[in-house]
Amino acid sequence: MNTIVRPLSDVRRTLDIDLVADFTCPWSCLGMAQLNRALGNLSGDVETRLRWHPFRMSKEAANAAPRSFHDYLAERLPAGISVPFAEKSLTEAGRELGIDFHFEKLGPLPSTSEAHRLVQLASEEGQHAGVAAAIFRAYFERGADIGDVNVLADLAAEAGLAEATVQKFRDTRAGDQALAGSEERLRGFGVRTVPNLLFGGRVLVPGTVNVATYVHALDQALFPSADEESQAQPTLH
Repeated sequence: MNTIVRPLSDVRRTLDIDLVADFTCPWSCLGMAQLNRALGNLSGDVETRLRWHPFRMSKEAANAAPRSFHDYLAERLPAGISVPFAEKSLTEAGRELGIDFHFEKLGPLPSTSEAHRLVQLASEEGQHAGVAAAIFRAYFERGADIGDVNVLADLAAEAGLAEATVQKFRDTRAGDQALAGSEERLRGFGVRTVPNLLFGGRVLVPGTVNVATYVHALDQALFPSADEESQAQPTLH
C-alpha cells in the first residue's frame, strides 16, 4: 500500500492512540497489525503513543464449562457467515500482515484476565505494545495457553520486559484493580465489542477496517479542521 500520511509542518508532534482490544479476538490481532502497518506510512517528525485498554469479551461464570474458540467465534459472526468461511477470511487477511493464524491449534477458550493484567504492568515501563503483540502471536499462531501465568511470564521475558516486572506479575495481583476500572470506564463510554481505535482523542474507528482507513484516521487526527479543533472530545484515558 503506497498511501502516505501528509508530511508534518505546523501540526501537533505527539499523537495518542487508544486501542481497545482482547487477546482471543482475531480482529483485535488484525487491528493491531494493521495499525502498525499504517504507522509505517507516517511522514515527518511525529511521536505516537499507544495506550492499551483491556476489554474482556468472554468472562466465564464460576464453574462454567469452558467454551471452544469455535463456539466463541460463531457467537460473534453476523447471521449467514459460517465459522469456516470466517477463519478462511481471517487467515488470508493475516497472511497479508505477516500473521500466520492456526485456528486448528486453539482448544478451550482461555481467560484473558492474566494477559491483560500483564500488559497493564508492562505499560509502566512502556513495553506494553511488544508484550501484547507477543501474546497475540503466541495464541493465534501456536495455540499457547495465554491463561497460564507461567506461559505469559515467559512471553514477557522474551519480549524484553524487565525481570522485576515479570516477577511482580508472577508473585502479586498487581494490575487487577486497573483492569476492572478500565473495563468499567469503557462500558460507560458505550463500548460493547472490540477492536476500537481512537486517534488523538477525536477520531474513532470502531470494528474491523483496512490499513487505508487507519491511514486516513491518522491524517484526520494530525490535521484536524478548525471545526474539529473547537469541539471538545471525550478521551478513554
